Amino acid sequence: MAEIADIDHFPAATALQDHGFVVLPELLSDEELTAAVRHADSLLHGVGWSDNDFDGRRTRRVYSLLSRLGALEPLLTHPVVRRLVTARLGEVHQFGMLFLSAVDPGQGSQPLHFDAGVYPLPGEVEAETNVIWALDDFTADNGATMIAPGSHRWPSGRRPQQHELVPVVMPAGSVVVYSGRLWHAAGENRARTTRRALICEHVLPWLRPADNHTLATGVEQLLDLAPELRRLAGLAPASKYLGVVGGQDPEQWLLQATRSR
Repeated sequence: MAEIADIDHFPAATALQDHGFVVLPELLSDEELTAAVRHADSLLHGVGWSDNDFDGRRTRRVYSLLSRLGALEPLLTHPVVRRLVTARLGEVHQFGMLFLSAVDPGQGSQPLHFDAGVYPLPGEVEAETNVIWALDDFTADNGATMIAPGSHRWPSGRRPQQHELVPVVMPAGSVVVYSGRLWHAAGENRARTTRRALICEHVLPWLRPADNHTLATGVEQLLDLAPELRRLAGLAPASKYLGVVGGQDPEQWLLQATRSR
């Protein structure tokens, strides 16, 4: 199997642009990782396997996280990752799909796909930049994400061949940031342990995100979030006349509506 090229000497933004992905190793401290894993396990407890082949019939997923972030919040607001995503999408963008994933032993390979395929946009539009946080070591045996480096630049219709795929091997506490047009899939878990991850998509502010975060979170929980997270949840208008509420910035409207109760 091919090895992931050594890209440590590239600036992260350049590596992401050229290869379609970049691995940032061990961004979390031991304390942050321990707390994140403990909270993730509490959310995953009692959750059943998904009911379809794409999500994984031996994979557990937890959505609607913004109302119960707990120790996962530092992952969503990590300054290194935030700067990298902002460099790709601009100052104003929003969360797309946001969920915990636990790939259990016996889970087969996920169908290959690229996340931005849900948007009927030209290939040159970078509509989406996504992040996978490793809560466990990602290995070739336990279901590490398989990617096709450079595939974010491929012409429409080209699909990866098996020899073009490489596993994103990284230690727990690391993160891979990748283009929404990069072909990838969760790998087969041939190990005896579960591989857990936090997946956070980011999309342009004028697109409809995969998850309706404002509705899933609710007004009271939105107010409990840091302003940065509220805007990432969809409160940031895309422009002066796109995404407003009664002609106002949704942040201002939300605060005024709350005061009038």
